[in-house]
Amino acid sequence: MLCFRYQQAGDFVENKFELLRPWVNDILTSIKKDIKADYLLGDKVFYKKHFGNRPLNRLQTEEIFSAFEKELLEGHESLTEWVVNHWVFKHGDLYAHFAERLSEIRPDFNELKELTGPESDQVLRGTEHFGAVDLYLFSVLNGVVFPSSIFEALRADALEAKKIEEANAASDLTQETLQQIIERQQRELSRLQEKFESKVSGVLRKYQVDTEALKKQIRALQKQLQA
Repeated sequence: MLCFRYQQAGDFVENKFELLRPWVNDILTSIKKDIKADYLLGDKVFYKKHFGNRPLNRLQTEEIFSAFEKELLEGHESLTEWVVNHWVFKHGDLYAHFAERLSEIRPDFNELKELTGPESDQVLRGTEHFGAVDLYLFSVLNGVVFPSSIFEALRADALEAKKIEEANAASDLTQETLQQIIERQQRELSRLQEKFESKVSGVLRKYQVDTEALKKQIRALQKQLQA
């Protein structure tokens, strides 16, 4: 870990997940497979406490995440360590970047107490492609010793990115809903068209039968007149 200490208004934030509350679901989503295939099968006490004797394949993702969030916000140390380690492992490219940049500042970077402003800029240079959210999450979860001003800026960027992401998701949902309405109306139109064509076809067949019957009657009457 890269020693982390975040201060805000003079208070030391001990629980990283209190600080990251808006992103807890995002963090858990990124390691969802590990949670189901590893943690839930390994921690019998946790499983029994939250899910009793229910089989794993009957559990909903939402209730699993709810149980995890509750424990994380309450400061469950071993669970916190497990989640942090698995999330960081999933973001090895971020770790490699930070390790390289911090090594340039001090080879034994785990001994750093707090980066200066210029040192922070050096570490953050070239991180745009990682995205504001992952950059902030990594900095908190993996304990990068940025000064408070840098953390506040990273947090503001992450919150803004989350707001944009949620707005885009809502827009996508609206577009999807409109598309579903269009598709439903197209199916209804096709159904009505088929029904109409079938009805017209039936009327046409009846017309043809009736017409043929009338023709036969006319021919029969003509024969009678000619007799």
